[in-house]
Amino acid sequence: MEGKTVLGVIAVSIAAIAAGLLLTPKTAMEKRTHLPWQIVANSDGTSEVFGLTLGRSTLADATRKIQESPEITMFVSLDGEKAVEAYFEQVTLGNVRAKMVVTADLSEQQLEQIYGRGLRISKSSGGGRKVTLHPDDITLVNQTAIGAITYLPRANLDAEVITRLFGSPAMRIRERENNVVHWLYPEKGLDIALSEEKKEVLQYIAPARFGQLSTPLMESGTVLE
Repeated sequence: MEGKTVLGVIAVSIAAIAAGLLLTPKTAMEKRTHLPWQIVANSDGTSEVFGLTLGRSTLADATRKIQESPEITMFVSLDGEKAVEAYFEQVTLGNVRAKMVVTADLSEQQLEQIYGRGLRISKSSGGGRKVTLHPDDITLVNQTAIGAITYLPRANLDAEVITRLFGSPAMRIRERENNVVHWLYPEKGLDIALSEEKKEVLQYIAPARFGQLSTPLMESGTVLE
């Protein structure tokens, strides 16, 4: 986790291009920035990806980078956990198309206050609740640092392609209730969730806070060899 680690740009095969990654030969790829595997781990425990620094860059910074206005909503899980997320429907960074969810790094007190000022509460598709934010709180969220980024590529990324682009994971954990396998890269602050039934999901968090992702998985899942 100490020092800086920059992932090299990797050329992919024609098969991967046909799969929709929109990647070009290595000579052209080396000129591109803000690609999903270009992660810099800083000595202070933060990390940089997509031109944003987790824990330092704000949601407003992400909006300027992506050049799309997100839908900002609070979600409350079935167990009462609250989070404010900004959803970007159309993201094209490094000529790779995806969807993105940016989570605001808010304190528990701030989340409770935002919930109390919510304009409307309705059921979410996952069985929890979603809250429409007061305009003042949208301003607050835009000025808040990014806590995590969830990246949903349009292309299918199988295990071979992920290994070539991101390297081998430090650990793999299978969720016990389904077939989702998490590839964990703690030094990069990255969790890649793979499933035969669903699209791949990449979640980025500052390496110093990686335990927030890995600990619940280790407690509820099965570590694979």
